[in-house]
Parts: sequence; structure tokens; C-alpha cells
Amino acid sequence: MQSNVEVLNFLASNPPRTSPSHRIPVLSVSPQSLASLAIACSVDNGTPPTSPRRLLRRVQAFCSQELGFYRTYDITFARHLTLLEQAREFRERKKASMEGEKLPMLSSACPGWVCYAEKTHAEMIPFMSRIKSPQQIMGTLVKSWMGGQWGKTYVN
Repeated sequence: MQSNVEVLNFLASNPPRTSPSHRIPVLSVSPQSLASLAIACSVDNGTPPTSPRRLLRRVQAFCSQELGFYRTYDITFARHLTLLEQAREFRERKKASMEGEKLPMLSSACPGWVCYAEKTHAEMIPFMSRIKSPQQIMGTLVKSWMGGQWGKTYVN
């Protein structure tokens, strides 16, 4: 979901957990967002910055108790998976560059950048990494692996 209005509307209209049509709302938060929030929460009162880990716990409590999210996750783990896969892809591209694979390889952790590049700079597409963004990887992990743990099946 792309806007706070869409998210709040979904949360308000989601059937109760006892309903078979209940969807489990999960929020993923980037480490950049946590760092920005930690600074913003500390600037006004003059105290040392709150650590991103501590702020994540606060965000998790708020999102669970006040908004109705089932879980809130930091996507750092998914960022590490993305970086590992992008490094593998780069090694493969470098090895295959003699056979026509395009270099340099462009990548971004921001799906918005990818969308922008695809819409406005089509000439960049052959150079773009094929690896999912951390947000996409986190979504895949939550929907397929964790959904199974929670008794929900995900059909693509």
C-alpha cells in the first residue's frame, strides 16, 4: 500500500481475527526510517538520540496496540539478503561481460527509484539489477514463510 490513507482504510475495514477473511497486517520499516525517527524523537528534548533498536520497539508497540498491526519488522535482514544476491549477480555479470552482459550494474534499495528509472529512463533497464528490493524480499518472506507459520497461505 502506498499511502497512509490506504493503510488506515485497510486496517479499519479488516474483518476481526476470528473471521476466515481476516488478513494479517504486517508493517516493515527501513533502517533509514528508524534512524530518522530516532533523531526526530531526541532533538526536541535535548537528550541523546534514541537507538534505532529501542525506537523499533516503540514503533512495534504503537503499531500493534493502537493501529492493529499483527507484527512490525525492521527490514535490515532483507537488506543483507539483497546485498548478498546483488554481489552474486555482479560477479556473474562481470564473468559474462565478454558475452554481452551489460555493465555497469545499477542497483538500489529503493523500489521508488527503480519505478522512476523504468518510467523515465528506459535506456537504463539493461543495466539494472534483477534482484528484488529489501521491501520486496521482506514481503516475500512474510507472505510465504511466515504466513505458513501463522496458518495463512499465500497464493501469488
